[in-house]
Amino acid sequence: MPPRRAAAKKSAAIKEEKPAPEVAEVGEKREREEEEEEPKEDEKKAKVGSNGGDGAEDASTKEEEEEDNTNNNAAVVVVVFVTGWSSGIGFETCVLLLLSDFPKRKVEIHVPTRGFGGKGRKGAFERESEDDETKTVERMRRVARERGAVLNETKKIVLAKIDVDLATLAVDARARKRTRRYFATERVDVLIHCAAECNAERKVVLVEEGGVDREAMCNVLGPAVLTKLWREEIAKDDKRKKKVVFVGSFTHRARLGVCTRANAREWVNRLDRCASERKEKDFETVGVRYALSKLMITAYALGKMRKEEEGVMVKVVDPGLCRTNLTRTWPKILRLVYEIPTRMVGLLEHPRKGAERILRAAALLEDENEGEKEEDWSNSAAYSALARDDAMQRLCVKAVDGFIASRDREG
Repeated sequence: MPPRRAAAKKSAAIKEEKPAPEVAEVGEKREREEEEEEPKEDEKKAKVGSNGGDGAEDASTKEEEEEDNTNNNAAVVVVVFVTGWSSGIGFETCVLLLLSDFPKRKVEIHVPTRGFGGKGRKGAFERESEDDETKTVERMRRVARERGAVLNETKKIVLAKIDVDLATLAVDARARKRTRRYFATERVDVLIHCAAECNAERKVVLVEEGGVDREAMCNVLGPAVLTKLWREEIAKDDKRKKKVVFVGSFTHRARLGVCTRANAREWVNRLDRCASERKEKDFETVGVRYALSKLMITAYALGKMRKEEEGVMVKVVDPGLCRTNLTRTWPKILRLVYEIPTRMVGLLEHPRKGAERILRAAALLEDENEGEKEEDWSNSAAYSALARDDAMQRLCVKAVDGFIASRDREG
């Protein structure tokens, strides 16, 4: 073969062989990509399998994942503010929120630091130890983990450092200012009032003209003031549905001289510091003061619900007879008389049951118990006829709002 032809054939062969390495590189990339994609597909199948799904559910699962990704990009966060969180039903409410699964949203549980409820040397209301509150939050997390909760970035507990005591909030101007600033900076979607007091020591909160029972302050005026501050700081452009849950009690249905119209009017008179000596004996009983306070907060919430229902869902929930620290100030013999029989007959429930009813009413917990409907605990079936009476509601709303307005004017 002539030398020129041999050289031409050799150069042609070289030209034909040049693309081969590029094809090999592309093939190797495709193999690597396929190897990377296979574990992802296996993970998706494992997730579907763990939820009891099969191959037929792949399409729906992908659609749900796409919706979840869309919602996650929108950073949907539900902020729940819980009072009375350090024990009892409030503590269990926070634990249940940590246990619940929210696939399409994140949940922040805001719990306020609490003041002593008494004035210190400089006249300001003092606060409890922050170390104790931090330990309570850690205990809350530990209890949730022990019950199987997986704590991640979708569930967070925030210690709101506002030093507020609901028993003194209505007369503590500084606490009201701190609370207002907090609600102005933190967007709260759900407000749950679990704080309550049933004081056997007959303590009162001092006002200039006299004293107001702590049951009235903590169970009625405190939640009313806190709700008012929260509502006033809701941003106008915030279109999310807001919810407030007041915790009532079956005791507000008590008759036999307890929750009557006469005693309700006397409760209002006592709020105005013009108590009747003839009725004083009735209010010496802790059960009467507590039951009346729950009657008044139920009537107040129902009365306000009609006027201020725009953008806010209002519920009053009867949590049932639960084992809590509400009786901590009772004499020991009285506590035993109360707790032992109710436990023996199965009436005294774990506070977790009350927390479930509260979260179900707030639409934060799926109704897993089909036999126990929400309306049994948070609508007219749970409210007494007196609490549903229009005249009683107007009387209570006027008295409570009037007291709050007078304190606001005084600063």
